[in-house]
Amino acid sequence: MNIRHFIRSIADVRALLSFCSMARFTALGSPTLFDWAGIHFCLSQIKGFASHKNGHPKFWIFRIKLLLDMLPTLTTLQQRMPHLYFLDWLCPQCNSASEDLNHLWTCPYILPDLNSCSTHCSEVIKFRDLCLSSFLSLKSLDISFQTEFFSLDCWDYDTPSPSCLWLTRGLLPAHLTAFLKQYFSLSVIYKNISPLLNDFQVKLYGEIWLCQNVLFHAWEESQGISAASKLRDPSLNSSSIISSLQIHNSLLATVSQDSWISWISSSIIRDGSWISHLDFLRRLIVQPLRISFW
Repeated sequence: MNIRHFIRSIADVRALLSFCSMARFTALGSPTLFDWAGIHFCLSQIKGFASHKNGHPKFWIFRIKLLLDMLPTLTTLQQRMPHLYFLDWLCPQCNSASEDLNHLWTCPYILPDLNSCSTHCSEVIKFRDLCLSSFLSLKSLDISFQTEFFSLDCWDYDTPSPSCLWLTRGLLPAHLTAFLKQYFSLSVIYKNISPLLNDFQVKLYGEIWLCQNVLFHAWEESQGISAASKLRDPSLNSSSIISSLQIHNSLLATVSQDSWISWISSSIIRDGSWISHLDFLRRLIVQPLRISFW
C-alpha cells in the first residue's frame, strides 16, 4: 500500500464530505439527492477559458459561483450591500419577482433575440438530446431507454423542476446517474456527461449571463450605483441612499437611451471584458432600445 496515496485519499474524502455538507447545499434537501462523486468528477475536468483582456478564467469562475449560488444576482447583492441595493427591489428587468439564481433562467422579460426563459429551455433540450445520443452511440438500446430517459425529472424544463435547476447549476441529480447506471458503468457515465455539461454551461454563460450583466450594469447606473459607491464605507452613503430611494422603482425598460449609449460607449473605451463577445454585441443592437455605438 502506498501510504501517501492512502492519506491523500482520506483527505480528499474529508474535503468532499465538508463540501457536500455546506449549508448552501443542505438547504436544498438531503445530500442523497445529488451524485457527489459525479459532481466532483465534472469539476475536476474544468479547463476554463481565458478572457481576451487579462487571461483570467472567466468561465471557470462563473461555473464555480454558479454551483455555489454565489453569482452577483440582485438578491445576493441585497444581502452583501443592503445600503445600496434595497431589500424591496425586485428583478430590474421584469419587476415581478426577486432576482435570485433560479430567476436568471425563468425571467419573463423579453427583448428581440434575448429571452432567458426560452434560451434556458432550448439549451436544456439540446443538452438532454446530446446526452441521449452520446449514450446510444455506446451500445444498442431499445426505445424504452429513450422514453424513460426523457421522462426523468431533471429534464422538466417547462416548470422548471427543482432537479432541472440543480442540473443547471452543475449539481448532478442522483436519479439521473441511478437510471444510467442500469446500463453503463459510473466512469462511462461521468466521462460522457462531463463535457456535455460543460458545453451546456458555456451556452448559459454566453447567451444569458453575459447579456444579463450588460442589462444589469445599465440599470445600476440608472440607480446611481457606481463601482466607487460599492467600495465606499456604508456609513458615508446616507445621501446616496436618499437619492436612490427617489428612483428605486425605475425599471430597466425605462432607462433612457442616452444612459444606455453613455454606458456602452464608456465600456468600449475602457475595453470592457464583454466586448470580445461579438454575438453579444449584436444582441444589444435591437429594438426597443435602439442602441447606437457610434
